[in-house]
Amino acid sequence: MSHPTDLLAGYAAGVLPGAESVSVSAHLKACPACAAEVASWRRVGSAVRERAAEVPAPAPALFAAILGRLGHPAAREDTRVAVPRFTAEIGGRPLRRALGVLARQRALIGWPVWALSASVLAIGTALAALGPAGFAERVLGTVVPLVAALAVAGACGSDREPIGELVAATPTSPRAVLLARLTLVLGTTVAGSLLVTLALLPLAPGAGMLGLAAAWFGPLVPLSALSFALSVLWRPSAGVGAAMALWVVRVLGATGEIDRNVVRVVEPLWAPDAGVVVGAAVLVGVTVLLAPRLSHGRVRRAGF
Repeated sequence: MSHPTDLLAGYAAGVLPGAESVSVSAHLKACPACAAEVASWRRVGSAVRERAAEVPAPAPALFAAILGRLGHPAAREDTRVAVPRFTAEIGGRPLRRALGVLARQRALIGWPVWALSASVLAIGTALAALGPAGFAERVLGTVVPLVAALAVAGACGSDREPIGELVAATPTSPRAVLLARLTLVLGTTVAGSLLVTLALLPLAPGAGMLGLAAAWFGPLVPLSALSFALSVLWRPSAGVGAAMALWVVRVLGATGEIDRNVVRVVEPLWAPDAGVVVGAAVLVGVTVLLAPRLSHGRVRRAGF
């Protein structure tokens, strides 16, 4: 089954020729994924129109001057008109703009990402609460990094949204958008995990708030960085697969069901030192630098 991915934006805008429009319309009736993408494009169009209406129009003399420079008949009488400057605000209020980019990432992250993260965190919290004294630290140190890695893979992977072409054409850098997405996902995960840590603190009085949080925050950094790099530079399934594989090794290693040499190889990710943390930061930086250079305009096809 072939999806008319390249035609969906034009269909949503109503500019397709008759035959192509009829063909796409018939396809949408049998393809919920493409129908959802068209709906997304229409939401984008509405948002752009609303935003454009807020931007002050340039002076009428600007258009006349441009026509004059081009030799347009309507402006040949006076081709010496000086081109006025466009005085509307462009790129002002950087902090407000940064916060706006960050907040709007929420609309581009599908609800399954949040639902899966919340479910896994809830299960981990229940296990920690029902376990023996001191068990909460081990459970959170195993569950929270997995939650973060899965959320990053689900939200920051390649081809996450049908408006990549629009993002690439806006003044906001794709790198800034990617960092905003990563910040929102990890910020939400860390905030939720801190609340869970506070609730479970009575079960691990010896560790204290700082010790209990450090048990999961340490491995969260390298595991999320690895998931982020694989998801953005390759595909989300690679990030999910890597996170799950490392988690399984961790769980089986704790029960003695896996070779100790294998456990020793991945142990630095779950008990990171300064070198591992710095390496994770470098990996994120390299991924952000390389991401805009990659071509994600692949046409999706499903074979039967």
